[in-house]
Amino acid sequence: MKLDKKKWIWLVVLIALFYIDPIYAGPGGFIAKGLFKSFWGKILLALLFVVLFPLILYVKIVESIKVRKNKKILQKISIKNKAFNWLQLEKEFSNSIRRVYNAWSNEDMGEVREYVNHWYWQNQQAVFIEQWKRDNLKNVSRLEKLEKIRPLYLELTDSPDFEGSRIAVAIDVEAEDYLKERDSGKIVQGKSGVQSLDYIWFFEYTEGKWLLDEIREGSLSLQFAKLENSIPDSLKAGILA
Repeated sequence: MKLDKKKWIWLVVLIALFYIDPIYAGPGGFIAKGLFKSFWGKILLALLFVVLFPLILYVKIVESIKVRKNKKILQKISIKNKAFNWLQLEKEFSNSIRRVYNAWSNEDMGEVREYVNHWYWQNQQAVFIEQWKRDNLKNVSRLEKLEKIRPLYLELTDSPDFEGSRIAVAIDVEAEDYLKERDSGKIVQGKSGVQSLDYIWFFEYTEGKWLLDEIREGSLSLQFAKLENSIPDSLKAGILA
C-alpha cells in the first residue's frame, strides 16, 4: 500500500501514542528520554527522520535561496541609501532585538520607544504588559543568545530614500519566554528554562530609522521565503536591473 506524506505523518503519530513509555510523558518528564531508551522509540526516531528530513531540507534550501537573493537586492539598494547595507542592518536589528527583550523583561516598553513604531509600542505596553500586571501575571523574557538573523522578505517603496520600506527577518534565539503568576510563580503559559526559539520580526524604515513594526511566529518562515518580494516596477527597471 502506497502512503502519501499526510498518511505517513499520521502513522508516526499513532506509533508515538501507542508505544512511547507513559512514564516519560508525565509532568516534567521528557519524551525524548523514552525515545532513546526503548526499541520502539528508536524505530519512531528512524521513521521521523525518514518522513521529516526531506521537508526540513526543502525548507532550508528555499530559505537559503531567498536569503541570498534578498542580500543581493539590499546590496544594490545600499548604493543609493547606506541604511540598506546588510552588514549595517544586521548590527541595527541585533541591537533592537536585544533592547526589546530587555524592555519586555523590565515590563517597560518606554525603554525602546526609539526602536519601535508607535503602533507596536502602544500594542505591547497597553494591551499586553499592563493587562498582565492587572491579572497579576509576569512575562519572563530573557535573551541568552541571538543565533541568526536572515532577510526573508522585502517590501520596498519608490519613495525618496525608500521611506516606508519593510524587511521581514527570521531570527533564531536561545531565550526564556513564558508567563507566570507573580505570587505563586506558577507557569500559566510557555515553559521555563532557556529554549531554542524562532520568530519573524518586521522592521520598517521610518524617518531614517529602522523601527520594529510586528512580530510573527517562526513557523511562517517558509511562507515568507516563498512569498514574492514587493518591489515597485520603477526599481526593477532602474537600480535593480
